[in-house]
Amino acid sequence: MAGELRSDEVDGVPVYWVPGERQLRASLWFRGGQADEALPRHGWMHLLEHLALHDRGSIRTPINGSVSMLHTTFDVEGEPDDIVAFLRDVCDWLRTPDFRELEHERRVLRAESATRRAGPVDLHLLWRYGAQGPGVVGYDEYGLHTADPDGLRAYAADTFTRGNAVLALTGPPPAGLRLPLDEGTRRPVQAAVPCDQRLPAGFAGLTGSLAVSGVVTRSTAGRALARALQRGLDGGFRHGTGVGYSAWSSYELVDGANAMITAGIDMLPEARPAVVAQTVEVLRRLRQRGPDAAELRDDLDREIRRIKTEPAEHWMPYAAAREVLLGGDVDGRDELIAEVDAITVGDVRQAADALWDNLLLSVDPDAITDPALEWLGEAPSSKAVPTGQRFKPAGWPVVKGELTVGRSSAHIDTDNGRTSAVYEDLAALVAYPDGGRQLIRRDGYQLRLEPAIWKNGPQAVTAVDAAIPPTLKIPMPPRDPDHIPQSQVTWRHKTTHLLKKPEIWVTLILLTLVAAGLLTGTPGEDLAPRGAVAVLLIAVIVALRNLIKR
Repeated sequence: MAGELRSDEVDGVPVYWVPGERQLRASLWFRGGQADEALPRHGWMHLLEHLALHDRGSIRTPINGSVSMLHTTFDVEGEPDDIVAFLRDVCDWLRTPDFRELEHERRVLRAESATRRAGPVDLHLLWRYGAQGPGVVGYDEYGLHTADPDGLRAYAADTFTRGNAVLALTGPPPAGLRLPLDEGTRRPVQAAVPCDQRLPAGFAGLTGSLAVSGVVTRSTAGRALARALQRGLDGGFRHGTGVGYSAWSSYELVDGANAMITAGIDMLPEARPAVVAQTVEVLRRLRQRGPDAAELRDDLDREIRRIKTEPAEHWMPYAAAREVLLGGDVDGRDELIAEVDAITVGDVRQAADALWDNLLLSVDPDAITDPALEWLGEAPSSKAVPTGQRFKPAGWPVVKGELTVGRSSAHIDTDNGRTSAVYEDLAALVAYPDGGRQLIRRDGYQLRLEPAIWKNGPQAVTAVDAAIPPTLKIPMPPRDPDHIPQSQVTWRHKTTHLLKKPEIWVTLILLTLVAAGLLTGTPGEDLAPRGAVAVLLIAVIVALRNLIKR
């Protein structure tokens, strides 16, 4: 029957397809994505996907690959024989990887990464989850700098197995289909653990934009809420006040049970003073009353029409592959339609209430002073008393502050606040050849250590490197010399700073007078008074030294 999902098994790999007459497409899915990568290995899966597909595509047989939050896929379209050959060759490579093109693909992905900028969804994931789990998508692919053949080979062996794979097809399995993968088990889905921070809250986002996000139990009602949020922002800012445009929404799985809903809109500068209050009002209406009943019904009817009319082979096998790998149920078209049709205003209202409990809102940086929300920015203060070796700024005494490097943590105190990094709570240590270090905490906050900014800075860097496990270190290429932070304080600045203090120049005058007294003595004069003056001179010098050290 056309449109009916079928299943089979090839070499121990589940296969799902829908009968059709279109050109055959195949998508080999594996349970493993960006959320499974520790920050020092973020990008390893992307690198393996590129290496596996290197030089395999053609006009006759187009190919593609992707790494999402929870899955990695290898896609191909073509004649049945071409599909069979592609899947066999890719599985052979995944089972016994060849890394002759490692440096080439590493350079390609670095070039790609250099042009990529974190979008609003990436930023919300980072602020919500920090530098681990789903939050790593907001960071550069640091794994491109740490990847080596042995590590990649072990990573591939753990992921690309028959027990961790599902194949989706747009037609029945072609004759001769083989999936020669090694034995292995399904990779479990780790629960996405958010940072320990008070919510609802806001943070400074992208210029000229607004976005809100919240995590809800994955459900059809949650998807309806995402669309309702988009309509609410569009109605309030575009059709209402006329200060916004291009509203959008997304629904991103963060683990097997939950999804992050994000909605946003670009806005004009004149919207800044009231943007937070207006957004909170949109959310308040959804929490208290839910979406307009007629609008919701129209929205659900449109979804039902989409499910009924969109060719099943375009989405049903892929949805089945995703759910099987996540341990969920595989629903058919009738079950999905019934689920959408049963959604009520109350269901969406409850989802909105759940979203509010963990709401994050990002706005143009010029709008973060709105008192309607608590604003995130500075790292949570640590109550621990810093212990260890202490370093003063290279620009001291013009620049105040102190760096403390201990066996278990590092701390920086400046006029701008205090930043701490406990080594056992780090996600990564970014290391530059010039000695610059970024100690990235699991909550996403970081301590930046630039040796040129501190007296005996290289000594501080050596102590940090010795205390942090090598597995966390990310060796980076050299930085542009113009981008390496340097102390801007000169001896002239220091002298001017000191001479502005009355206690310094008064002490200098006294010191001059005392010295003059010592030098103007006459021959045969009693030396006792001069000895007393010498003692006074030493005391003045010591007092001056203590004043300068403050």
